[in-house]
Formats: sequence, structure tokens, C-alpha cells
Amino acid sequence: MNAPLTAEQQFLIERADRQALVVRSLKAVLPEHALLWNNEDTTPYECDGLTAYRQRPLVVVLPETYAQVQAVLKTCHALNVPVVARGAGTGLSGGAMPHKLGVTLSLAKFNKILKLDPLSRTAVVQGGVRNLAISEAAAPHGLYYAPDPSSTTSSRSRVSRLKAMKLSLAATRWMPQATTCSASSSAAKACWPSRLKSPSN
Repeated sequence: MNAPLTAEQQFLIERADRQALVVRSLKAVLPEHALLWNNEDTTPYECDGLTAYRQRPLVVVLPETYAQVQAVLKTCHALNVPVVARGAGTGLSGGAMPHKLGVTLSLAKFNKILKLDPLSRTAVVQGGVRNLAISEAAAPHGLYYAPDPSSTTSSRSRVSRLKAMKLSLAATRWMPQATTCSASSSAAKACWPSRLKSPSN
């Protein structure tokens, strides 16, 4: 007679079944190279800049278009799978901490500075752009971007911590551009441009 499964063994079996279902479903909406699920591929995503806490995600997706982001959200919503968004993975608050039975949605490929206006001192950027990259792009105009001391983290990290950073936002006059994308609607942009400063400010 076989010994009963331990709770850990049962969890691993259920996790493997769930992973297979999620991967199969996401393969229908994403190209093969945009989908990671093997341990060696998902390990780099088990934490962000806060390395004290780690959790390997069930699946990692790397969409390249807003349409793909929406397709991922629709698929995960239908399967009741949690989704955690991740920018450049350099945040220091654990905002990109994966869910052990969820999908990590990497925005690393959304790394373009869409517009930089030195006259109004604003920049419109995608979620995977590092803050340091904004400062580098603004430097020829004698400007820099300084939301807080963690200046290399991505703009996605800033959006995730917006509510917790009200005081520092008021001090630096910084606001993000956000593009919202849900499982039930098309991508919609709400633009509060990132504020650039000059060294003399």
C-alpha cells in the first residue's frame, strides 16, 4: 500500500497541473519566445531589487505589444490566475514579488522613451524604462529626473508605489504616465508626464 502524499507533494502535483494548463492557454495568445516556465528560466524573476524575499513564479510572460498584454490578462482572468506586473526588476520595495501560483507579466520590452520635452520638462515613457535612462536622455538639455534616491528603478515600480509615495511625489513634482489595460477593455492611456528638473532647482 502506497504511503499517503505529504502536503508538499500534493502541492507540487497541483502546481504542475496548473502550470501545464496556464502554459497551454498562454501559448494560444503569445509567441513561444515570450513565454517562460522552466525553473532555470523563471528563477531570475523570483525577486526584484529586494533580494531578501524570493518566490519563483508559475509562469513568466514577456509581451511586446499592448494587444498581447490584454490577451494575457484575459486568459489569466478566465483561469482565475493572479498576475504580477514587473518592470526592469530593479525596484527596492518588493513590488514585483511573484505569486507562487501566478503569472509574472514582465514589461521589460516596453522600454522606450516616447517623448521628451525639455521646454515643459516632461517625459512620456513606457513601463519598463529605468529612471536612470530618463536622466541620461534629459542630460543633453541640462535636465535630470529625480523621483527618489532609488533612481535606477523602472517607471512601473513608481506606478505601483504611487499611493505610498504621496509625500515624496509632492516634493519632487513627479507624476507617471500610466497606460491601463484590463481583461475587459482596450488599453487606455492616462497621462501625467514625468517631471524633469534642472540642477539649479
